[in-house]
Amino acid sequence: MLRYHADYTLAFGTEGLIMKQFPLFPMDMPATYRICVVGGVDSTYAERYWGMKLSLIEQTGEPQQTALVGEVADQAALVGIINALYNAGHTVLSVERIHSDVDHPLEDRNKET
Repeated sequence: MLRYHADYTLAFGTEGLIMKQFPLFPMDMPATYRICVVGGVDSTYAERYWGMKLSLIEQTGEPQQTALVGEVADQAALVGIINALYNAGHTVLSVERIHSDVDHPLEDRNKET
């Protein structure tokens, strides 16, 4: 069982409680995600409700896949999108965080170029 706390992950294993430090990935910050699903997704629905851009992935001999890419407000919104895709009958193949404000700390973004 894992629990999130600041920049540490707590793991309960055979040796007892283990605390490991990882880079800070806050659950309540916006980030850009790529979500890949089996089948086609209605582009109007995805853009209107989620602000996601769609691209079709076609591979010979494989079922059609759709990649949804866009900024998501936080982890709760991400779970909502995944649940909506699941409820619409799409198999979720992958979810990848592409970029977030954590990747580029505030002091780096405020530097003049």
